[in-house]
Amino acid sequence: MLGPHGALRINSFYPETKLNVTEIQEYEKQILIRMKSISKDCRCPKCGCITDKYHGTYIRKVQDLPILGKMVQLEICSHEYECRNNDCEITTFAETFDGFLNTYSRMTERCADFICTLAMESSCEGCARICKALGIKISGDTVIRLLLRKYEVLPGPEVGDVIGVDDFAYKERHTYGTIIVNEKSWVALLST
Repeated sequence: MLGPHGALRINSFYPETKLNVTEIQEYEKQILIRMKSISKDCRCPKCGCITDKYHGTYIRKVQDLPILGKMVQLEICSHEYECRNNDCEITTFAETFDGFLNTYSRMTERCADFICTLAMESSCEGCARICKALGIKISGDTVIRLLLRKYEVLPGPEVGDVIGVDDFAYKERHTYGTIIVNEKSWVALLST
């Protein structure tokens, strides 16, 4: 984490194998971090074929978590690749930095996770106001879209075909509970 002379190496906070920090500029209310992709290949999002054939580069501007109340803007020089699979519907695609920055995101995944957690504990509009005070630019509507996107990627709830329901009392005439059990998994558990 610490570089020469005890200075903090900022590269260690970003995917070091895929991105290299080239420049940092600090302003009154913002920190601008310029980065360059150092990846040599990428997986096609449609067919899964790994390709190393460059198509071009472009600049992505995304938000990250604030540093000491200052908004952090990342300018990433990313690569576009050509898919080598002739049967694939996609001819070119932009690289993603899985777990850090996804295809169409305007903010890092850790920033989006922070916003979603904050929204679950407050409200979407309240979250947007708190984020503004912290140095993250976002509206209440965008918070809702983030929450919906996170919800859509969650696995569906497992529903049993046969269930058992029973009522019981923690303390008679005071506190009651109900238990619902998936009978198939319960029987499998008992038979092992």
